[in-house]
Amino acid sequence: MNGFYWEVLFVDQNNSMLVDRTNRFRVATTDPETGRVYLSNRLRGDFLMTVFLHELGHCALYSFGLLDEIHSMVYPRYWIKMEEFICNFLADFGFRIFKTAYATLGYDAWKKIPKEFERLMA
Repeated sequence: MNGFYWEVLFVDQNNSMLVDRTNRFRVATTDPETGRVYLSNRLRGDFLMTVFLHELGHCALYSFGLLDEIHSMVYPRYWIKMEEFICNFLADFGFRIFKTAYATLGYDAWKKIPKEFERLMA
Protein backbone atom coordinates (compact mmCIF):
# COMPACT_ATOMS: atom_id res chain seq x y z
CA MET A 1 0.00 0.00 0.00
CA ASN A 2 1.71 3.18 -1.24
CA GLY A 3 5.03 1.34 -1.28
CA PHE A 4 4.61 -0.21 2.17
CA TYR A 5 4.33 -3.98 2.40
CA TRP A 6 1.87 -5.29 4.99
CA GLU A 7 1.86 -8.89 6.15
CA VAL A 8 -1.41 -10.32 7.48
CA LEU A 9 -1.11 -13.00 10.15
CA PHE A 10 -3.78 -15.05 11.88
CA VAL A 11 -2.78 -15.67 15.49
CA ASP A 12 -4.24 -17.43 18.53
CA GLN A 13 -6.82 -15.34 20.37
CA ASN A 14 -4.49 -15.14 23.41
CA ASN A 15 -1.44 -14.00 21.44
CA SER A 16 0.22 -10.95 23.00
CA MET A 17 0.26 -9.26 19.58
CA LEU A 18 -3.49 -8.74 20.03
CA VAL A 19 -2.83 -6.35 22.93
CA ASP A 20 -3.25 -2.80 21.62
CA ARG A 21 -1.51 0.45 22.62
CA THR A 22 -4.09 0.99 25.37
CA ASN A 23 -3.07 -2.37 26.90
CA ARG A 24 -6.33 -4.11 26.00
CA PHE A 25 -6.80 -7.42 24.23
CA ARG A 26 -8.48 -6.96 20.85
CA VAL A 27 -9.57 -9.27 18.04
CA ALA A 28 -7.02 -7.60 15.74
CA THR A 29 -4.19 -5.09 15.80
CA THR A 30 -1.95 -3.37 13.29
CA ASP A 31 1.73 -2.80 14.01
CA PRO A 32 3.27 -0.17 11.74
CA GLU A 33 6.74 -0.88 13.18
CA THR A 34 6.75 -4.44 11.83
CA GLY A 35 4.33 -3.88 8.95
CA ARG A 36 2.04 -6.59 10.26
CA VAL A 37 -1.68 -6.96 10.78
CA TYR A 38 -2.61 -9.50 13.44
CA LEU A 39 -6.05 -11.10 13.28
CA SER A 40 -7.47 -13.55 15.78
CA ASN A 41 -7.84 -16.98 14.23
CA ARG A 42 -11.32 -17.12 15.78
CA LEU A 43 -12.69 -14.43 13.42
CA ARG A 44 -15.18 -15.62 10.81
CA GLY A 45 -17.61 -14.38 8.17
CA ASP A 46 -18.90 -10.82 8.11
CA PHE A 47 -17.20 -9.95 11.38
CA LEU A 48 -13.83 -11.01 9.94
CA MET A 49 -14.45 -8.79 6.91
CA THR A 50 -15.41 -5.81 9.08
CA VAL A 51 -12.39 -6.25 11.35
CA PHE A 52 -10.04 -6.71 8.39
CA LEU A 53 -11.36 -3.55 6.69
CA HIS A 54 -10.84 -1.68 9.96
CA GLU A 55 -7.22 -2.86 10.15
CA LEU A 56 -6.67 -1.96 6.48
CA GLY A 57 -7.78 1.52 7.49
CA HIS A 58 -4.88 1.64 9.97
CA CYS A 59 -2.54 0.45 7.21
CA ALA A 60 -3.77 3.21 4.90
CA LEU A 61 -3.45 5.91 7.55
CA TYR A 62 0.14 4.89 8.15
CA SER A 63 1.11 4.15 4.54
CA PHE A 64 -0.19 7.45 3.20
CA GLY A 65 1.15 9.55 6.09
CA LEU A 66 -2.32 10.52 7.23
CA LEU A 67 -1.62 10.20 10.95
CA ASP A 68 0.16 13.56 10.82
CA GLU A 69 -3.01 15.08 9.37
CA ILE A 70 -5.09 13.64 12.21
CA HIS A 71 -2.57 14.94 14.73
CA SER A 72 -2.77 18.44 13.24
CA MET A 73 -6.58 18.53 13.52
CA VAL A 74 -7.32 17.14 16.97
CA TYR A 75 -5.84 17.47 20.44
CA PRO A 76 -3.31 14.77 21.33
CA ARG A 77 -5.71 13.19 23.86
CA TYR A 78 -8.06 12.44 20.90
CA TRP A 79 -5.50 11.05 18.44
CA ILE A 80 -6.29 7.39 19.12
CA LYS A 81 -10.06 8.00 19.29
CA MET A 82 -10.02 9.81 15.94
CA GLU A 83 -7.89 7.12 14.29
CA GLU A 84 -10.29 4.47 15.56
CA PHE A 85 -13.30 6.52 14.40
CA ILE A 86 -11.86 6.76 10.88
CA CYS A 87 -11.08 3.04 10.72
CA ASN A 88 -14.53 2.16 12.07
CA PHE A 89 -16.10 4.45 9.47
CA LEU A 90 -14.19 2.68 6.69
CA ALA A 91 -15.12 -0.75 8.03
CA ASP A 92 -18.77 0.09 8.62
CA PHE A 93 -19.51 2.23 5.57
CA GLY A 94 -16.73 1.64 3.03
CA PHE A 95 -18.40 -1.39 1.50
CA ARG A 96 -21.73 0.46 1.28
CA ILE A 97 -20.03 3.41 -0.43
CA PHE A 98 -18.44 1.17 -3.08
CA LYS A 99 -21.67 -0.77 -3.51
CA THR A 100 -23.43 2.54 -4.23
CA ALA A 101 -20.69 3.51 -6.68
CA TYR A 102 -21.17 0.21 -8.51
CA ALA A 103 -24.95 0.65 -8.52
CA THR A 104 -24.62 4.19 -9.87
CA LEU A 105 -21.76 3.79 -12.35
CA GLY A 106 -22.42 0.19 -13.33
CA TYR A 107 -19.75 -1.38 -15.46
CA ASP A 108 -17.62 1.79 -15.37
CA ALA A 109 -17.18 1.35 -11.62
CA TRP A 110 -16.07 -2.26 -12.14
CA LYS A 111 -13.41 -0.98 -14.57
CA LYS A 112 -12.23 2.13 -12.69
CA ILE A 113 -12.36 1.34 -8.97
CA PRO A 114 -10.27 -1.87 -9.09
CA LYS A 115 -7.68 -0.11 -11.27
CA GLU A 116 -7.50 2.77 -8.79
CA PHE A 117 -7.08 0.32 -5.90
CA GLU A 118 -4.36 -1.46 -7.83
CA ARG A 119 -2.57 1.85 -8.44
CA LEU A 120 -2.77 2.83 -4.78
CA MET A 121 -1.69 -0.57 -3.49
CA ALA A 122 1.26 -0.98 -5.89
